[in-house]
Amino acid sequence: MSDKGQKTKKPVKAAAEKKVNPRKSKPTDETGRELKVKSHSAIYSITIAVMYITIVLIISAALSFFILSVGNDVFALKKTERTAEIDLGAYPTVIDVSNELKEKGIIKYPGIFRLYARLKLDEGETFIPGTYVASSQQNYDSLIKMFLAQTGERRIVTIMIPEGYTVDEIIDLFLSEGIGTREGFVDAIENGEYDYDFIKRLDSTPKDPNRRYRLEGYLFPDTYYFYSDWDETQIINKMLDAFDSKMTREYYEFIDRSGFTLDQYLRIASIIQHEAYYNSDMEYVSSVIMNRLKHPATYPKLECDSTVLYALGVHKADITQQDLNYDNPYNTYVYDGLPPGPICNPGWSAIYTAFNPAESNYYYFVSRSNGDMLYAETLAEHNKNVASVRAEKNR
Repeated sequence: MSDKGQKTKKPVKAAAEKKVNPRKSKPTDETGRELKVKSHSAIYSITIAVMYITIVLIISAALSFFILSVGNDVFALKKTERTAEIDLGAYPTVIDVSNELKEKGIIKYPGIFRLYARLKLDEGETFIPGTYVASSQQNYDSLIKMFLAQTGERRIVTIMIPEGYTVDEIIDLFLSEGIGTREGFVDAIENGEYDYDFIKRLDSTPKDPNRRYRLEGYLFPDTYYFYSDWDETQIINKMLDAFDSKMTREYYEFIDRSGFTLDQYLRIASIIQHEAYYNSDMEYVSSVIMNRLKHPATYPKLECDSTVLYALGVHKADITQQDLNYDNPYNTYVYDGLPPGPICNPGWSAIYTAFNPAESNYYYFVSRSNGDMLYAETLAEHNKNVASVRAEKNR
């Protein structure tokens, strides 16, 4: 039979041989079923990016905080004041010293101290055994130098200046520790140059010739740590710096609006400090003084016993009529208004209440033997209070 006229059939390719478009192909499982693939949406990508940035920021912030903390420890920029004895035994190593400083709370990072010391020490330099007094306010350089040299002549002295101490009493405190001379302190107080706004205000007017000490009232009472070899000007400056830390811009603005000078407020505060036995009475003592100052025609004299004692230069419980008549510009029974200068160095409570007296109509006060204060609006009421106090003392 002839094949002529019959169409020749082309062989059919097996399914496996079919061409596959790779762009259109989709994954299948082993049975040939199509698998679904989750695509990354824009929100997912943004979330990942935000998480990444957040992690980077957190790490950066933590690293920055650590660097600042280390810098503060190395350079003692702003650390809580603490002193401690550091005992270095025979052949002290950098590790020994760093551990001792850490245990005593002088430094925070002993590992950083060791690294710093090894960079600073020359070959062959070693710390000298002994007992040292170290301060947290010393930087690493200062500590290293201290341990490299005998420092028997230099020590840290703790001086606690009570509220209400006069300049003379403060000087006596330092002299009792073998620090400075009376002449040196007086010169630093009278002639020292200090870069503070309150000093500029004080010195902007000529000193009253009746004023006992230029800086009376400004030597802030506190507990201080001084090096025994500091000169008098350095010591006075540290106390002035403590006072300056209390005087914010807001207080200066208040003073400028008030009609009083800072020095006048300190004179008031110094009287409050000695007249009020309890802090709770300070604002009322302040109100009596202010009420009298605001009505000079009716109450020209403050009549405060504390000013008499300052004028006399003594401490005594009973003031006589002769004392009240003592002719001295600081005696507010004899002279009108405020004394020529503060009569002591007041604490912050007294200074604050000088700025913020209580609202009252009191013009008189008298102290009982237990320290309580009795107040009066009129002279008749005051005389009754005085009689009551005297009767208590005679019992």
